Amino acid sequence: MHTAALSSFFKFFNYFIRFIAAISGAAFGVFSIAILLFALTANARPVAPGSAPLPGDDFTKFVENLTYTTDIRSMEIQGLNKGGASFEPWSGSYWPIHKAVLGNRYASKTFANSKSFINNYQSYQANPSGSFISAGRISELSPAEKYDLLIGDTNWTLTRHMWEKALLDYQEDGIIAGWTGICHGWAAVTHMNPTSPHSPVTLQDVTGAHSITFHANDIKGLQSWLWASSSPGSFRAGDRCRGNVERDPYLRPTGAPCLDSNPMSWHLTIVNRVGLNKKSLVMDSSNGPEVWNYPINGYDYHYFDPKTFIPTYNFKNALRSISELPSDVNRDFRSPKAKYIVGIVMDTFHPALTNPSTGVTSKITTKKMTFVYDLELDEAFNVVGGEWYAKDNPDFIWSYTDNSQASTREDAKLRSREVNWDARSGVMNPEVADMAREASKRGKVLATISNALLAASAKTVESEPPLTDEVAPEEEIETGDGTEPNIPIEEVPEPAP
Repeated sequence: MHTAALSSFFKFFNYFIRFIAAISGAAFGVFSIAILLFALTANARPVAPGSAPLPGDDFTKFVENLTYTTDIRSMEIQGLNKGGASFEPWSGSYWPIHKAVLGNRYASKTFANSKSFINNYQSYQANPSGSFISAGRISELSPAEKYDLLIGDTNWTLTRHMWEKALLDYQEDGIIAGWTGICHGWAAVTHMNPTSPHSPVTLQDVTGAHSITFHANDIKGLQSWLWASSSPGSFRAGDRCRGNVERDPYLRPTGAPCLDSNPMSWHLTIVNRVGLNKKSLVMDSSNGPEVWNYPINGYDYHYFDPKTFIPTYNFKNALRSISELPSDVNRDFRSPKAKYIVGIVMDTFHPALTNPSTGVTSKITTKKMTFVYDLELDEAFNVVGGEWYAKDNPDFIWSYTDNSQASTREDAKLRSREVNWDARSGVMNPEVADMAREASKRGKVLATISNALLAASAKTVESEPPLTDEVAPEEEIETGDGTEPNIPIEEVPEPAP
């Protein structure tokens, strides 16, 4: 089969693989992935660079000072075929840039709420913040506007920062892609902090002139921006794939950054961190130019025979020695230590991104993603490598050290002065407000305020049932001219200055 025909065949086959992977869990025993890669023969030689774990793709950084295992038999004995984090991360918005991030007046029926930045910007300009105050509609203001009002910022500094950020992106590229936002901030706080915003919090602003109600989603937004703009140092495994992904006829990326986190690193991280140690982490679920950060709160995997592609829950039935796989298309990339191959179909579970709404916070909406790969095992059944079987796989994974907190230098000054504020007092602290106005000049929100609002909003007793939020779609890149723009890409958060 020549290269062009083989490429077309594999594009079709990739979708077939994803379909089979999806149905094998739902109707296990009825369907089979027996045809998974059956057409691959000894004559089909891969040409892409090897994808063994690169130096930066090391799972041990996720289990530092924790118990872990690399022996797949030990995982089986300990029941680590499934597992979950000790607490469930909350659903939330990714606060898209085309809606000005925290400038989004999601609670207002007069806001354009459009996929077009220009429509949203014109709506914002036509309805100045002061008009909502004079009309008694403070609860309809955006999270940024409420924050400015709370701290007595008559210049609306944080709000202007949000709209200027979006406007600069628009002026640079002529479009703001629908997927860009601060999902990295949401994913950061929701997998690090077991406390979830639940109920609205009402406060008097620092001047005593206004009563402001922060909806639970306002507080989620402030927390997400805090962790997006003032996060501690993070660590990750795998590399960031930028731009369009070039692939060989076997759908393997030809560039090292796009090889993604190796299945070995992925599997050992998920099983040991989430399953064995009950800790969450974040994955970029998109291996292309888009970034969709999701905190993983659970997983469940079964096996398949890499020779027949028949699924099984029995590890022994899925184990094959290298000598039994003479037609292995990935044989040129296998670890020299590999003696056995076992196929894996892993379902991962994560909270969904949702559109913000008013009232109490929503029930956590969970979504599932399925990844198909194999693992290479040495003589002692330790995992020493692996290969992805489908085009869709996680780009990279990341997290923070335990007890990390997002904070600004203004928060540090307040701590040095032993200034504390409890939002349950119902009144804004003037000294905290002063520091907040300073932080706003740099586009920052105070952890002192955001965390106090979170504590006041958290659910402490059984109360009214949660509402159901609308799940936000993963939007495609919108370019307007059929080409991909040079869009600023979301990064893993860097340390705060």
